[in-house]
Amino acid sequence: MAKKIVLILLGVLLMGCIVWILWRVNEREQGSDVPKEAFIPNNSAVVLNVRANVSLSPRLKEAFATEWANYQKSIFYRSIDTLQKLKLTENTSWVLALRREGKKSVRFLYILNRVPAASRSEVIRFLADYYAKSGLKERSYDKFKIYSLRDKETEVYFAVVGGMVLLSDSELYLEDALKQIGEDKKNDPESIPVYKNITRYFSETAGMNIFLNTSCFSDVWPLYMSRNVVSPRLDLTKWFKWGALDGEIQSDGIGFNGFMYYGGMKATFLNVFKGQQPMASRIEGVIPSGVNAVTVLNLSDTRAYLTALETFRHKAGIIEHARKRKSEFTRLFGEEVEASWRELLQGEFAKGVFSYDPENKEEEGFVMVYLKSGSLGRALLKNMLGNYAVKVNINEASLERTTALDQEKKVAYYKMPVTDFAGVLWGYIWDGVPSRFAMIQDNYLILASSESVIRRFAENYMRRLNVQDMDWYKKTRVKMSAKYNWMYLAETGSMYPFYRDMANDGLKDFLTQNKERLDVFSSFGLQWISEDEMLYQSVFLNTEKVEQPPAQVVWQTKLDAKLTMKPVVVVNHNNGERELFVQDDSRTVYLINDMGRILWKLPIDGKINSEVYQVDFYKNGKLQYLFSTSEKLYLIDRNGNYLPRYPLAFKSSCPSGITVYDYDNDRNYRVFAPCADRKIYLYELSGDLVEGWSQPQSDNDPVSKVYYFRVADKDYIVFADRYRIYILDRRGRERVKVQTLYDLLQGTVIYLTGKEQNESLVFGSAGGELQFVDFNGASRSLKPDKITAGYLFNVADTDGDGNDDFIFSNGEHVYVYDRNGKVLWETGVKEGRLGFPYVYRFSARDTRVGTLDESHSELYLLDKGSQSNGFPITGTSAFSIVFQNTGKVGFYLYVGSENDSLLKYRFIR
Repeated sequence: MAKKIVLILLGVLLMGCIVWILWRVNEREQGSDVPKEAFIPNNSAVVLNVRANVSLSPRLKEAFATEWANYQKSIFYRSIDTLQKLKLTENTSWVLALRREGKKSVRFLYILNRVPAASRSEVIRFLADYYAKSGLKERSYDKFKIYSLRDKETEVYFAVVGGMVLLSDSELYLEDALKQIGEDKKNDPESIPVYKNITRYFSETAGMNIFLNTSCFSDVWPLYMSRNVVSPRLDLTKWFKWGALDGEIQSDGIGFNGFMYYGGMKATFLNVFKGQQPMASRIEGVIPSGVNAVTVLNLSDTRAYLTALETFRHKAGIIEHARKRKSEFTRLFGEEVEASWRELLQGEFAKGVFSYDPENKEEEGFVMVYLKSGSLGRALLKNMLGNYAVKVNINEASLERTTALDQEKKVAYYKMPVTDFAGVLWGYIWDGVPSRFAMIQDNYLILASSESVIRRFAENYMRRLNVQDMDWYKKTRVKMSAKYNWMYLAETGSMYPFYRDMANDGLKDFLTQNKERLDVFSSFGLQWISEDEMLYQSVFLNTEKVEQPPAQVVWQTKLDAKLTMKPVVVVNHNNGERELFVQDDSRTVYLINDMGRILWKLPIDGKINSEVYQVDFYKNGKLQYLFSTSEKLYLIDRNGNYLPRYPLAFKSSCPSGITVYDYDNDRNYRVFAPCADRKIYLYELSGDLVEGWSQPQSDNDPVSKVYYFRVADKDYIVFADRYRIYILDRRGRERVKVQTLYDLLQGTVIYLTGKEQNESLVFGSAGGELQFVDFNGASRSLKPDKITAGYLFNVADTDGDGNDDFIFSNGEHVYVYDRNGKVLWETGVKEGRLGFPYVYRFSARDTRVGTLDESHSELYLLDKGSQSNGFPITGTSAFSIVFQNTGKVGFYLYVGSENDSLLKYRFIR
C-alpha cells in the first residue's frame, strides 16, 4: 500500500514538472535567442549600450545632482532600477535607443535582458503591483502583449518578449521594435535587422558604446544645434552616414573613441580628407597663447585637398559662390593670385579664437597658414595690395600699418580689402574669423579679425608664448593623438557664448539656465584621423579644473630650456628701463626687455655661479654684464657681444664664483676670484691681474666667495676655507688673525651684522651653529635649537626693531631667530624642500621672506610666518620683486615657470 502511494506521488510530481517546463517554455516565447540589439528599430537615430560598471565621477555627480535626482524620480528609472534590484532583469548592460517622432519630439526605448529564472508573468505582475494606483492596461499587438502604465503625466509602454524587457515613452516606438522581430521571423529566419550585429563595431571592455545612425544627423541634430555650426555654408547634418564610438567616464572627464563613416556620400565635406595621411603638427607649436579655441588642419597632400574641396563645392551646390568670389579676387588683386598662394602652402592651417561676439555672430581671432617661404609670402601679399591700390585708385601706403611692441621692436601688417580670403581659397571651415588684417611672421601668414588681434598675436609670438603651455590645452591635448588630420580644442567656459548661439530652442534655454553646472566641463577636444572612407574620431570632455594664476600675468616669455636661476633685474643704460638677465638650464643666457621680448641670447660653457654685475667698462655711462662660471670670467655688452679678451679663463677653476667691488665708486672695479689652487686672484676689468695684490693663499680649498666690508673707515677683505676665516687688507695681507678653527661647508656665506662700534662677521658652521667674529679676531657662537645640518642662512632686520635677525630654511621649515637665539616666527611645508630664504623689503617695517619649495615647485612670500596675498604660486626658480612707481599700489614679480618660460606677474597690494 505504501509503495503504491509513493508511486502515485512520484507520478504527480513528474506530471507537475512536465507542466511547469511547458509553462516556462511558453513564458519565454519566441525570440528568446534574439539579442537585444535586434529589437532596435532601424530608424533609431542613436543607440547607447551601457554596462553595469559605468558611473558618474564625483565632480559630475556634484554638478548635476539636481538633474540626477529628478531622473531618479522618473518612471523610467524607477522601473529599471527596481527590476534590476529584484533580479528580474540583468544589470550587466542595457540598451537605450532614441529617435525623432513628429516635428520636435525625441522618444526613447530601453531594452533590458530578463534574468533567465524570472518568468514573463513575474515581470508583468511586479510592474502591475508597483504601479497599482496607475492601473495596468493591456492590449494585443500581433502575437505580442503591450502593457501601459501612467505615472502623473508620463505614460510608459512595455513588453516582455522572450528574454527581453522593453520600455518606451512611445507606443509607436515599442510597436516598431516588436514588429521588427515579428517580420524578421515571419519572412526569413536568416534575415536580421540592421542593428542585430551592431556589437561588431564595439569594444566589449568599454563602459559605453554609441552608434550614430544617419538620422542622428539629419533628424535629431537640428533639434538641438544649428546645421551650420562649422560655417554658414557647410551643413554638418550631411557629413556622416553613421558612427560607432566606445566611451568611458573617467576621473578627469568623458572620452569617446571610434569611427565615423561617410562612404558613398558624394556631397559630404569629409571627402576632402580621403587619402590624407595623419601628420604631426608644426603649426600647433607656434600658435600663441591666450586663445580659447583652436582648430588645426594637417594635410599630407595639399593639392589633393584643394581639388577635393572644389569637387565637394560643386556636388554640394555651393560652387557658384566660390567662383564669383575668386573672380572678384582676380579682379582686385591680379591674375594667378590663387595659384601663387597654392605654391606656397605647406599643408598646415590653424584658427585661433580669443572670443565670440553673439551680436555680430563673429569670432575675434586669426587664421594661420604655414608657408614654404615667409619672404615670398610677404612679397606676394604686398604685390596683391599694390594691384588693389591701383585698381581702386588709392595710395598703397594707406593699407600699411605698424604696431610697436616696445621702444625698439615694430611689426608691419596690412589692411585687407576682403574679409573672406581664407574661406574662399582654402575652405569654409575658416569662416567665422573675418580676414580684415594680414601679417607675415617668419613663415606664417596671419589673417586677423582686428588690429588688436594683430598686436596680441605679435606680442605673444615675440615672447614665444604658446597655447601648448596653457593649462586647459595641456589637459585636453594629452588625450588626443600626436598625428592627426583635423583637431578642435576649446576652453568651454570662454566659448560658452558661441555654443549657446549655435544651439536651438530647448537646448539654448538649457545652456542659458545651467551655465554654472556646465562649467564642470572645463575643456573640449575633437580629433579626426583619415582612414579610407572613415574618420577615426577622438572626443574628450574634460572635467579637471583649469588652474588659474593667482596674480595677473603681465607677460610670459618662452626660453629654450627650464629656468632655475633667480632672474636678475638690470638697467637699460639707454632709457633707464628695467630689463632681465637670465640663464636657462641649457646654459644659454638671455637679455629680455620689460615687455618680455628677447633682445638676444648667447650660449656659454657653464652655469653662472656669481651675481650678474653691471659695470661701466669704458666709463662712458654704457653698462656691461660681468659674471663667472667655474672656469671662465664673462663680460658682455648690452648687444650680446663679448668685450676684448672675454671670456677669460681662470688660472684655476673658481667653484665659489667671483665678487666685484668698486671701493671708492670711481668705476675702478676689482674682481675677486677664489680658485681651486687656493689662491685669491684679483682682476681689473681689462682682464689683467691687479698690481700690488699679494695673491694670498689659503690653507685649504676656499669654501666662500670673497667679501669686502668697510668698518670704522677701515677696509676688510674676508673669505673662508674649510676650517678658517681670513681677514685681509686691500693688498691681500692679513689684517686680523682669527685663531678659532671651524667646520665650514662649500657655499658658506659671510655677513656683516651689528651696529657701529659693535659690528662683527657672522656665518654658519656645518652643524648649524652661528659663528660670530669681531674685527679684533675674537669669536663666539650661538646654537639655534631647531637648526640641523643642510640649512641655508640669511641675515636681515625682519621686524623693524633696528637689529638683525637670522633667517634659516632647513628642509621643510623656515625659522627666524633674534640675536639672542629666540624664535621670532617659524613656518613649514609638509614634505617640502625649501631653498634659500631671500629677503624682500617692502617698507622700513615690512620685510618679508621669499623661498622656493623645490619639491612642489611653489613659491612662498612669508610675512611674519604667514603667506602674503596671492601666494603660493607655482615656479621653478627663486623670484625677483620690483615695486611699482606708484608706491604701495603693488609690485611686479619675475620667476621661471614649468613650461620653460620667464613670467612677469603683477600683484596688487
